[in-house]
Formats: sequence, C-alpha cells, structure tokens
Amino acid sequence: MAFARPKKRFSQNFLTDRNLAQKIVALLEIEKSDTILEIGTGRGILTEIIATTEAKLITFEIDRTLMPDLITKFKKYDNVTVLNEDFLRANPSDHTIGAFKLIGNIPYDITSPLLDWITAHRDAISRAVITTQKELADRISSGPGSKNWAPISILTQLFFRIKKCLSIPPQAFYPRPKIRSSTLLLEPLTGYYNIRNYEHFAGIVHAAFSQRRKRLINNLAQLPGCDKSLIEKVVKSLGWDRNIRAEQITIEGFIRLAEAFVPANNC
Repeated sequence: MAFARPKKRFSQNFLTDRNLAQKIVALLEIEKSDTILEIGTGRGILTEIIATTEAKLITFEIDRTLMPDLITKFKKYDNVTVLNEDFLRANPSDHTIGAFKLIGNIPYDITSPLLDWITAHRDAISRAVITTQKELADRISSGPGSKNWAPISILTQLFFRIKKCLSIPPQAFYPRPKIRSSTLLLEPLTGYYNIRNYEHFAGIVHAAFSQRRKRLINNLAQLPGCDKSLIEKVVKSLGWDRNIRAEQITIEGFIRLAEAFVPANNC
C-alpha cells in the first residue's frame, strides 16, 4: 500500500521495524476487554498489531492525507476506529467509558503538551506506552541530583511510575531521524502525592528551574513581588542550605517548599 509521503509540519517519522513494534505493543499487556487509545496512527504499524488482539482500539491521526489508506487498511477490523482528529483536543469520555490504555510514537514538539494531557486524564489511564526522543525520555525518567531532573520529570512522576524500556535506533524509522528514541512505560501510582494546590505547586517547580545554574533562592526571587529575604527564611525553615539548587530537590522536597512558600505570605 502506497501511503502519502511523511510531512515535516507534522514531524512525521514512521516506525518501520515490525519486531520493535511488537515489543512496544507488548508493553501495554493488552487484554480483549481493554480499550486502547493510539496517538498518531501513522502508517498503522502499531495499529495493525493491536487490532489482532480484539481489544477496542480508537486511533487518532491528524494528517488527513493518510486517512484514505488507513480506512481501507483497517475496514476489516470491527474493533478499530480511525479518527482524523488532533489527539491533544480529544476528550476520552467521548469515546470510552472507564479506564483505557494509551500508546503512541510521539513527535518531540508535542511531548510536553501530551504529558499535560496524560496528567489531566490520569484517573482514567491504566497504563501508557510512549516513544519519544531519547533526550526527552531521559528527562522524563530522571531523578533528583541528575542533570536531567526537570519540571517535566517532577510533574509526570507525581502521578506515574516511569520505566525506560526500549532503545530505538534511527534506522527503525522512515524518514530516519538524526537521534535515537526511547520507549517509556507509565504506570499510575496507587497513591498520589498529596498536593493541595497543583497550579501553585507547578508554578513553584517551573520558577525553581527557570535558570538552572542559579540558586533556588535567586530563581524564586524572580517571581512577581517576591522578597528575597523572606524566601531565604522559607529555605532555612526547611533545613536546606541557602545555596541549594532545584536539581537537588526531590518531589517530596518540592511539596514541602510549595506548602511553605505561600505567595500571600511570602511575596
């Protein structure tokens, strides 16, 4: 089947290695009773493998030029629905009831908004498998003390256990990218961290990492109306060195910081 050519504006790199595709799908641990949402059908290499499991599959493809071939390819599967939609605008409640599993090969430029989507719908996601650029996968899965520890690591690991499962070489894709990719498994935590105000917490985390080489105190002092001396008192009250930097702080530490650093009192 001759599919339309890959498009740069959609950052398309189609997986072509069927052996790796089977390993990626296996990470979902699919059962017949499952509902699967796929992010980016592409040319359907993951879609076809999932279709044979008989699980309900709803796959989203933003590129309308791929749709005629995809509809033809999957019309024989009663359990597969192919939608010409932007997944990031999808509301899973429009397509499924209850929990679902998620899978996709994700372009670099939508990975961050996709993770926002995943955390927003975390209560319905029973398991997720995403493949993205290795550099970004390293950040998502990193821990405190690492140069890769970043807001994207913290805000994802608040709700999911992250495991880096597969390393994907450039030659597994068409067109061939210049860098390696990694496949991540996201498993929901059985008990979330207790965050009283998520927006406040996320704002503190992003501010703390705004300039990685600067001390935490200096970064937080850039928040509108903040008094550096009061920030120093908060850091001292937590028992931290005044020279501490954001990459040294654990998730639990950021939770304590957010609770102690209430803008109405500190800024």
